[in-house]
This record gives sequence, C-alpha cells and structure tokens, in this order.
Amino acid sequence: MTKQVSEANRHAALGDLRRAIEIAEEIGELDVIEGADPHLEMGAIYELSLRKPTPPVLLFRKIKGYPDNHRVVVNMRASKVFAAGVGLDLVRSFRKGNRKSSEPIAPVHVASGPVMQNTLMDNEVDVLKFPAPHWNAGDGGQYIGTECMVITKDPDSDWVNAGTYRVSVRDGRTLSVFIEPGKHADIIRKKYWAKGEHCPMVVSVGQAPALGAVAAQTMAENVTEFAAAGGRLGRAIELVTGKLTGVPFPADCELVYEGFMPPPEEITMHEGPFGEWPGYYAASGPEPILRVKAIYHRDDPIMTASPPARPTFPGTYYGTAGSALLRAASLWDDLEAAGVPGVKGCWRMPGGGSRFISVVAIEQMHQGHAKMAGLVAAGCGSSAYLGRIVIVVDDDIDITNAAEVMWAVGTRWDPKTATDIIDGMWTGLIDPMLLPERRARHELANSRIIIYAVRPFAWKDSFPQVNRVPPEYSAEIAAKWAGKLSFLKD
Repeated sequence: MTKQVSEANRHAALGDLRRAIEIAEEIGELDVIEGADPHLEMGAIYELSLRKPTPPVLLFRKIKGYPDNHRVVVNMRASKVFAAGVGLDLVRSFRKGNRKSSEPIAPVHVASGPVMQNTLMDNEVDVLKFPAPHWNAGDGGQYIGTECMVITKDPDSDWVNAGTYRVSVRDGRTLSVFIEPGKHADIIRKKYWAKGEHCPMVVSVGQAPALGAVAAQTMAENVTEFAAAGGRLGRAIELVTGKLTGVPFPADCELVYEGFMPPPEEITMHEGPFGEWPGYYAASGPEPILRVKAIYHRDDPIMTASPPARPTFPGTYYGTAGSALLRAASLWDDLEAAGVPGVKGCWRMPGGGSRFISVVAIEQMHQGHAKMAGLVAAGCGSSAYLGRIVIVVDDDIDITNAAEVMWAVGTRWDPKTATDIIDGMWTGLIDPMLLPERRARHELANSRIIIYAVRPFAWKDSFPQVNRVPPEYSAEIAAKWAGKLSFLKD
C-alpha cells in the first residue's frame, strides 16, 4: 500500500528531482528498470504504465548502449508523490501549489552548481553519449527532449524564457528543436535572426519537478518561469550562466546543452515525425537546428522524460504528457483573473488531452453569465493554443465524470440557440485537423465551439427538477448497509 506523502516532503520533492525519486521509493511508487532497450522497449514499458490512473515513477538505468550511471526517469510529476486526492481536489491542490507564494521570487545568479560537475567543450562535445530513446515505432528519430526546458534570453530586455518543446538528436553536435510558431521561444529566436545573429539557446533535459511544471505552462510575455517556480517553492531559483551564450540555467540541472540556432535560411534539417500527445504523427518537416557547443552535466545524470501518448490512457491525464490538471488549474485562475464570477470548477475531459476539451462549471448569477465564462475560457492564455471544445455547465454537474457532462449536453443544450462557433483561433502544426495546404503555408488557425449546456437563465427556476437520491442520504444508506451488501464492499 502506498504511504502518504507529507506536505513537507511533497514540497521538498517539488524543488529537487533526486529527493523526489527518493520519496517515490519511500512510499512504494518507484519501479527501477535495468537493461531496457532505448529503441522502442522503453517506450512500450512507459505506455504500459499509463494504464494506471496514477502511474508509478519509472527509473531506467543500465540502459542498453549507454553508461550504467546514465538514467532516465518518467512519470515523476504524474506520480503519487504529487498527485494528492482525486477529481477536483487534485485541481485545487495544483492551484494551491501555484499560489505557494503570492508573488514570484526573482532568481539569483551563483558562480557554480552541481550541473557544472562535468563540463564538455570543443572536441569533447558528443550528444550521442546520453540516452535518447526512440519512443514510438513511427518516430523519425531519437528524442532526448520530451520533458525538457528550452531556455532563451530576449535580446532586447532581461526576459529569460523557459519552455517545453520536443528535442531530437541529429548527430554528436546537433539537436533539432521543434517550436510551434507563436510560442515564446519562437518570438525570441526571430528577434536574433532579424538582427542577422544566431539565437543563443540552452536545453536542459533534467531538472526539478517545479521547473518542469512551469516550463510546460503558458506564462505572460516578459515573465520568467524561474521567478514563477521560485514563488511556488518559496525561495529563489539559483542560476548559473552558460560559458558561451550568457543564457542562464538552474544550477542543479542534471544535463544541459548550450549552443546557437542559426536562422532557417542558413540551415534546416527534416524533423519528425513524432507521436505527439493528440495521438497522431501530424507535424514533420524542415526545422532549424541547434549547434551544440558545450555540455554540462552532474555526476550520474538523470534525464527527465514525458514522451507523449494517446490521451486515451488513464495515466496521460494526471500531469505528464497532457498536463491536464495543471492546465485545468490555470484555466480556473484565468477565469477568476478575468472577473468571471461563480466559477465552481474547471476540468479537461479525458480523451481531449490537456487542451482539446475544456469544461467549466458555474453557479449562474446573471443573464449572459455562461457566455461570459465560455468566451473567456476559449481565448484566455491557458486555452488559446490548440483548443477545440469548451463546455459550460451548471454547478450541480460533476465535471470530473464524462457521463454527467454529456448528460448536461444532451439535456440542457440547444444546438441552435446555445452554441458559439469562433473562427481564427490559434492552433499548431501538431493539430491533426489542420488542412495539409494550410499546414504547408503555416496558416495556423482553427475554429472553436462553445457549448452552453446550462439551464436557460431566463427560466432556470422553472427547469424540470433532477431525479436523484440526495448525496447525503445516499451516503447514510451506504454506511448503514456496508458489509451486508456485496456491491458495497471494497
């Protein structure tokens, strides 16, 4: 039986990857796997683990073809080390974690740190020394970056951005970094290219869970993820500076690549295909490359990974490939920040991954309240990219139960009068519904549907009553007959 994780240990794990692995072992949620083949076998083992709603932490070591002390960890942020509770309690815990400190805490720069234990430069640089699995049979290569941080520094300000993008190994000195148009790293790299310069860039492929979490979220422009992570941890993130680029990165990272990205007019390589989280191989083509000039790593490095999988597996939901709960928590924050009253919960429906299907529960307070919530949910920062469906329901609906949500759609939604369809919304190259000709031209826009599956406000008090046993009475009867009826036994 899994032991409970104290709040102090959970907080310690959030800021320290190695401590997080120790805690996973202490509570019986760590599986150590030795001798796995990075070609497909590691990916197959990982997918098998996703059959559990809260999968165990998998630590791969003695990986075939690599040094015994080079390790890869998956499912860290999805594990019971961090997943406390079920349903909306999980979303609330993520929101609480997001607000650990009311204000971001600026990072501090230090002279050195554990990541500097080994520095490889010039002819010592060899990307191929480190485990880069071929996760899926249809992947176009080995992907070392699936829960990584791609760090760039704005040339015109002090803004340092850290985002999660897929990173593949091309040769001993070259990586491909797939960055969707419009993402912050894309905005920054284009500034360098416009000046006729190569974009300095750092890629971390092993870092504290708090850093992995903020890198996967959407921060406002000019807000550094390192300050946001510091706010969550209640302490400043310590940064060291790359010897060649001046781009900072956390001092306790496990493995970091430093280099420069030339403009696509100078060089590109074919990147992909790659089995992305929507469940398809949709994005493949010429992409800019990163010329690696230096490698920094700790002794016995641990690479963090979160290879995407179809969003139909239970384990994809709780914060790894989909980051669904993180994004549900962020949506809730965005709605409240926009002044939407009466928000009782936000959810991402299973099957829609972290972005495609958002559900918002509200306590209706005025005419147009549902529309207000739906329009904000469709276009706010946590949902603007790659959305598809927004469903607004009353607060008596259990939005964590897909059957209840669809019951609301089937019984409280009028397709003609309670629907908005919005064109020209932001999508990405990994969107499987993006028309081939539009994909080729990088015309990255789609449409969204907002479904208002709520009792019509004008006559909501006259709406037919729901047929259900009151929850309190149901619990009373269940307790009375527990142990006497087989279907009430655990």
